Order: sequence, then structure tokens, then C-alpha cells
Amino acid sequence: MSLGGRRNGADDAHLPLDAIKQRVHDKVAGSRRRLTFKDLERQISAIDGVPKPLVRTAIRSLIEAGILEYRYTFGQSYIELSFRNPVHVSNLFTIVPPGYSGKMSPHRLPIAIAPGVSFGSGRHPTSRLSLQALESAWAYRTSHGMPAVQSVLDIGTGSGILAIAASCLGASTITALDIDACARSEARLNIGLNQEAQGVQVSDRPLSSFNGRFDLVIANLRLPTLVTLSGWVASHLAPSGCLVVSGFRDEEQDRLFACYADQGLQPLWQKALAGWGAAILGVPASPATKDDPSLPADHSFCL
Repeated sequence: MSLGGRRNGADDAHLPLDAIKQRVHDKVAGSRRRLTFKDLERQISAIDGVPKPLVRTAIRSLIEAGILEYRYTFGQSYIELSFRNPVHVSNLFTIVPPGYSGKMSPHRLPIAIAPGVSFGSGRHPTSRLSLQALESAWAYRTSHGMPAVQSVLDIGTGSGILAIAASCLGASTITALDIDACARSEARLNIGLNQEAQGVQVSDRPLSSFNGRFDLVIANLRLPTLVTLSGWVASHLAPSGCLVVSGFRDEEQDRLFACYADQGLQPLWQKALAGWGAAILGVPASPATKDDPSLPADHSFCL
């Protein structure tokens, strides 16, 4: 989101409203925890020196515009990003509400996600990081002359957003796993909303029932589960396959990377947002081309 110019320094009390709105939006998008109206008001005022009445005006303006919204959880109201309007979550992907028929740049890939309780609405930093990692996984393979991704396994699919994204990028055989019946139901609903994802198969099959290998495994899960899965993932990746992983905190990254290094998988790309991390892990390939225009602008391949 970009709402206008930003200025720094002691003149913050005289920032234009658009600049204050931008700071409010960035605070919500990048926060490690959910924020109430009062949290936002206090933080923007204390840290940026903006008068509270102006902060309140900015917050209300963003809510009225459908950019932010109230969400109620256990009797407490929080302010979060709204997905009633299209939200750009990466260089390519835009999350849109079901039935959205507005104009979209031909260079963007829309993903329709219905409101639900399963993880993967796009609000959480790990969802956005995972989508960015998927883009970079495709770009990495292209830039190194590797075969296109065909087979994908999404472990803990939640809303199905990452499986849908993989389908939008061109994968042909995608299995979205989740042990939670509610998540599987919501994933099927969201797959039905996205024409490009009709081939995604939702399942609760145990991992032990899979014998084949995958070009790409996706796992947006917490650290203990990611560590437990390391041996299985390494043995079920195709020779040129890779793992898109997220769900770990900044301080957990070294342990995660060490665990997968023991399995022969190294970080090929990594990024952090609001205290969370994401990475692509695999076996480094020899570069096929140095300057590939297909690479995302924020790529950071670790070769």
C-alpha cells in the first residue's frame, strides 16, 4: 500500500494525513502481535510524535476506506488488514474477496480467499512470506535452467492459499494436506473460487502413505513440527526439489537451518517480516544466467 509521501524528523507533528495513514498501515502490517485501536494510537503517537487526534483520524479513515478493519476475538476488538478490497501481498499475488470483478493488472495473479477460521487468510506475516518464497522458488529454478515445478505437496494447507498459489504459478499436480476437517472444508471452498486451482487435491492422508518424490514441498508450520519433518522432507524431495518453509521466529532460524543442513538442504533464499521468517531450502544449483528478468525485485539467493 502506498498512500503518499513520508517525511522524517521532528516535523512529524505536521505530517500530511496520507503520511500518517501510511505509518498506521505499516504498523498494522508489520506488527508482531495484534493491535487494538488504543495500541495503535499510543504507538504512533509515542514513537512517531504524531498528535493522537490525527492518529485517530488516520485510523478511522483507513477503516472507512476498507483498508483496515475491526476483528473481534474472545471479546476484544483488534485492528487488522482488511481483505474486502484487493490486497497486494507479494510482487505477483493479490488476495481478492470472493466474486471480485474489478480491474487487475495483467501482471498480477489474483487469489480469492473466503473469510474463515483456518490459517492462511494472508493477514499473518508467514502467509505473505510464504507467497513471496513461492515466487522466488519459481524464479530460482528458471534462472538456473532447472525443470519447471510439476508436483507439489502442501503440508498443513489451512485455507489452501499456498496450494492455490502454486497452481497459479503453473504446478500441475498439487496435494494439499491437513488433519483438520474444518481446514479441509475451507480449502476446498477456496479452491472452488479459483479457476486455476481446480486440479488441487485436498486430503488428510498421513505422510507415511506417500512413496513418491516432489518437486516442491510447502510447510508453513511451527518450529517443532518443521524439525520433526526434516528427515521425511529430505527423503521425499526430487533431486532438484526444494522446500518452501515458514512459521519460524527470527531467533529459531539458526536451529532450523542447522537441522535441515544435516539433511543436505541449504538456504537458497530467505526473508524476515515482523519477527517471522521464511526460506527456500534445497541443494544449490549452478547459475544458468546472472541477470534474469523473471527474478522478483526483492530476491536474495544465497549461493
